[in-house]
Order: sequence, then structure tokens, then C-alpha cells
Amino acid sequence: MRIRMAGATDIGLKRKSNQDSIFYDEPHGLGLVADGIGGRRGGEVASSIAVNSLKKLFLDTDLVRYGEINSFLASTIDRINQDILARGQLEPEIAGMGTTLNCLLFVGNKLHLAHIGDSRTYLFQDEQFYQLTLDHNVQCFAERGWLKPGQYSPSAKPEALIRAVGLGPAVEVDVYEVDLVPGQVFLTCSDGLSGMVSDIGIADIMKKYRNRIDDLPKRLIEAANAGGGRDNITVLISEVRGK
Repeated sequence: MRIRMAGATDIGLKRKSNQDSIFYDEPHGLGLVADGIGGRRGGEVASSIAVNSLKKLFLDTDLVRYGEINSFLASTIDRINQDILARGQLEPEIAGMGTTLNCLLFVGNKLHLAHIGDSRTYLFQDEQFYQLTLDHNVQCFAERGWLKPGQYSPSAKPEALIRAVGLGPAVEVDVYEVDLVPGQVFLTCSDGLSGMVSDIGIADIMKKYRNRIDDLPKRLIEAANAGGGRDNITVLISEVRGK
């Protein structure tokens, strides 16, 4: 399969800096989106470490066996987690920094997707729009019964993250495998998009600009800013094409 990628990031209308990071490499089938945790110092440092470290570790690796891709992603993100914690110890002013991370790795006829936090990856296929990832936040976990009332503060915000890179010594990553077919379009985004535009609204834009992949990130960012632009907005589009 051939993968066509397009991406963009925007500061939004309310933030003073952009704490999101993005990287994509079509020839290697690699896409990365990270969103530094808001309300904590060093969010932009954490997201930059996550993206740049994973990019370097992957591109510098001569060979990853097909059956070891998922374990490679999980172990690499664990290593990055340790690096972020160590950086915080060296620089107390950014101690406690953290980031979400979505890593897409297209190999052969499969997408290997590593996810932690509340940045999302969606699939647009056959005019249907699906959220593939699960938000690792208080609201999502509580709704599923994975968090009991006494396990979190009543004052905790629904969007407060349960899992992210840099939050603690151990990191639990969700790793998905998706079979690829021509025509699929994957959308990976920070919550600056999903928090400002409904899934229905995003799907409508995906349908309208389906054949203009290069234009899609810009259009989605415009919609997020039109909805209030309360956060940084990052969008990565990955389209599956035939051989």
C-alpha cells in the first residue's frame, strides 16, 4: 500500500504558545502527533521530546522484525517516558511535564497504532467515520466503570488525563492493528480539534474534502478556530492508496 500524508498545526485563538508537536514521513509510513499537557509547565518540551525521540529511534533502527513492531512501539514509548521524567529531574522548573502521543506506523497491509492520552485517531471509510482510539481521561474511564468515585477527586475535571507520557514511572500504551484497504483515510488530531468540532462536524468536512487531502488539515483547523479555538490544534491525515 502507498500512504499519502498531510498535516498542520496551529496555535489556536486563546493560547500564548503551541504545545503540540507533529511529524510525518511518507516513505517510512510514520506519523506522530503529541499534545503537551495543558496547565503544566513544559508541555511543549514533553511533546517535542516524545516526537523527536520516537522519530530518531525509529529512523535510526536498521531493522524491526514484523512480529516485533508492537513491542518495539511500547518499549520505545516507555523509554521516552523515562527520558521525560529524567529531564524533569534535571530541570525542576519543568518537572511534572507530560504529553499525549499517537504514533502511526504503516507496514505492508497493516497500520500499527500506539496511543496514550486523549489525542485521537479516527478512520474514515466507506462514508463512515469511526473513532479508533479511547480517551485516557477521567470521564471516559468513569463512564466505563474503570474508575470508582473514591479513586479520583470529586473536583477532578472530566478531561483530566489518567494516562500520558511523563505522568509516572510506568506508562501503559494501547497498541492497535488495523488492516489496510485502498480508500481509507485516517485522521489523527489533538483535542484542540475534537474538543471544538463534533464528530459529525468533522465527518462532514472529511466527506467534503475527501479528494483534497492536502487541503483537509487546513479546513479542519479553520473549523476548530471557528468553534472557539480554545486550544492548540494539530491535524494529521493519512490516506491509503493502492500499490
